Amino acid sequence: MSAKILLSALLLVIQSYAYATNTDSPYFKGGKVDAFYDRKDNGDFQVNSILWSPSFKGGYGVQVSETGGQDTHYLGGFVRPLLTRPELGDLILGAQEILRGNAKQTEVQGEYRLPSGLGFGGGFVDRNLSDQDITFAKISYRNQWQSIKYIVSTQWQRFQERDYPGGYLALYNKQLMATWGNDGEQWRGTLGYVAPDQGASELRPALEVFYMDNTLGKINGSKDLWITGSLGFRKGFLGHESRLGRGMGPTGVEFANPIGYLNPNFNRRLTVWEVGDFVNFRFIRRILPNGAHEQTLETAVYPGQFLGADSLINALFIGLGVTSPNPGQNGISGLLGYHKRIDNIESSFRLQHDFDRDDTLLFFSLIHWL
Repeated sequence: MSAKILLSALLLVIQSYAYATNTDSPYFKGGKVDAFYDRKDNGDFQVNSILWSPSFKGGYGVQVSETGGQDTHYLGGFVRPLLTRPELGDLILGAQEILRGNAKQTEVQGEYRLPSGLGFGGGFVDRNLSDQDITFAKISYRNQWQSIKYIVSTQWQRFQERDYPGGYLALYNKQLMATWGNDGEQWRGTLGYVAPDQGASELRPALEVFYMDNTLGKINGSKDLWITGSLGFRKGFLGHESRLGRGMGPTGVEFANPIGYLNPNFNRRLTVWEVGDFVNFRFIRRILPNGAHEQTLETAVYPGQFLGADSLINALFIGLGVTSPNPGQNGISGLLGYHKRIDNIESSFRLQHDFDRDDTLLFFSLIHWL
């Protein structure tokens, strides 16, 4: 039986168990079942489904090519079995897999943390038709000094018969966060801010600057800068827990936002209109190994929220996108859609048209909060 079938069966069992009588269970309460359909600008499309809970985060997805390429199947999951037994410490175990034709990539990682905050972890990536296998081990320590939480980690990574030392540092309180470090193959750093919560309908600015430099090690990759912001942060992508996963990288073994080496994977970043209320934006700038630049700016504005409208108008957004390079010098696209939560059901829909490419993009998502 394939790993895909096993994971699909596991997801069905867990989802049925959660829906039945256990939404008040600490293993499921506050979790979600998340699915989306995304039609790419090149004619391909992607379907992704996730079960996201305090004890299990995993899912399955497929990228289907309509342009003659091979389909890509991906699946994985992370578990936290000691969630209700903090006196025993904390344990995070994860596994992911990508299947594309005859090529298979597998990733396994885990970390055990003592109640004192001292942790020991490691993992590996096995690519069956490539020599880019990875093995890593780490020691970490996390604690708190007054209102400041901190994480210090040191690690070893082996890639293409070469050893790399590395480590990360994270400092954060309720409003501010900074992380910095490297795993031997890439540098990562984040700066984040979240304003105090003044109420569900009030402005709450949040901002994140995330930088990743893949030119450090043997493989010369890209340099990426992401800047994401919102005037109405509520929870999710711009929260410290989510940011910590990005900031500490694939060797961080962070359950709140599990980041792995493999791409694609089930764990999705929130779209720009899901980041918060009122006004959201995301700017991405990438410098490729050949020196070429790619950059994208997306915005989403909710006019009805500024007017205090309490209806479907409140959920409607409009936006502007700028992409370079494009057939024109700076490709302009317009987008419109809605994002709304009613009781435990949250849904969003976006229609976007690129005027330079004369191409239309479609996205739909549905979330059931447990």
